[in-house]
Amino acid sequence: MTLIFNGEQLAKRKALKLKAKVLAYQAKEIQPKIAAVFFKEDQASALYTTLKKQSAEALGIAYQAKAFSFADSVKVIQNYLDDLNQDPSITGIIIQKPWTKKWLEAVPGGDFASWWFGLVSHIATKESHGVNKDVDGLAPATLAAIKAGTWMEQGMVLPATARAVLSILKDYREQVDHDFSYLTEKILIIGQSDLLGKPLYWHIKKLMEKGASIPATFGEACQIALDEAQNSNKKCEVKLVGKQGLEDIIEQRKSLKDFRVIISATGKKNLLHGDLLAPHSILIDVGEPQGDIDLPSCLNRADFITPVPGGVGPMTVVSLMANALDLLKGVV
Repeated sequence: MTLIFNGEQLAKRKALKLKAKVLAYQAKEIQPKIAAVFFKEDQASALYTTLKKQSAEALGIAYQAKAFSFADSVKVIQNYLDDLNQDPSITGIIIQKPWTKKWLEAVPGGDFASWWFGLVSHIATKESHGVNKDVDGLAPATLAAIKAGTWMEQGMVLPATARAVLSILKDYREQVDHDFSYLTEKILIIGQSDLLGKPLYWHIKKLMEKGASIPATFGEACQIALDEAQNSNKKCEVKLVGKQGLEDIIEQRKSLKDFRVIISATGKKNLLHGDLLAPHSILIDVGEPQGDIDLPSCLNRADFITPVPGGVGPMTVVSLMANALDLLKGVV
């Protein structure tokens, strides 16, 4: 029987713990405060900003949001970010990444990658400003540290969606299968974005190489003993592919049956069918706005599936709030 994950339920449990942490900070006269930037032409960004603001304020985290336009100059937005960097009351900064297609409609022929880099590179990190304010883990310096495996030592955070996925795998271990560890499995990550695919791949790959656990201070990923990974008879592996890479695998008739854990984030409806999967698969669906998994065909084949909506989404929001509190460890 397939277990359908309830993201809302786990997010609520985690929110209760975060609220207690916020109260503890406030008792020390420390007020977590997030400043968000979003773009009014992208309705999804505006909606996500509203949802995050509601979640933050329910926990006691202050949350201010400012709308810009795609027509605004990069310099104007950078100046605003610089002000936030210098403001000691702001403990975290988020730039709500717009849909590339929506940006290109407004800026025909523009270079989205350069535009985005010009913004996220202005979020404060310890290297640039002596303090980390990158709540979403998307600044170039943060991503570079994740790739190098040094982000924890530098007091940085994983992108919220990547943290959400690790939290879900940790919960699966704790609630369902105590012998499960993603570090001893073959994992396929589909989708190569900075929001999830790349940082999650880099992080897991580094852990597999080191055979190490995640420090308890970050406490969101699966805690495993060093000898568990080293002594396992399983051959662990993590592989990152895009849509084309997935199509190549399928065309070569390799299917996906070599992988126990599949994390998919393409937004392509019904991308994953049950006949492609190994029995007892663990499927993490991060498709947006629609899920990647064809749920009916995967039922009773997979052991565990996260649905869309109600799966990774709620966990991403609460993970963002956890990131905001983790950043305070560097200033307290």
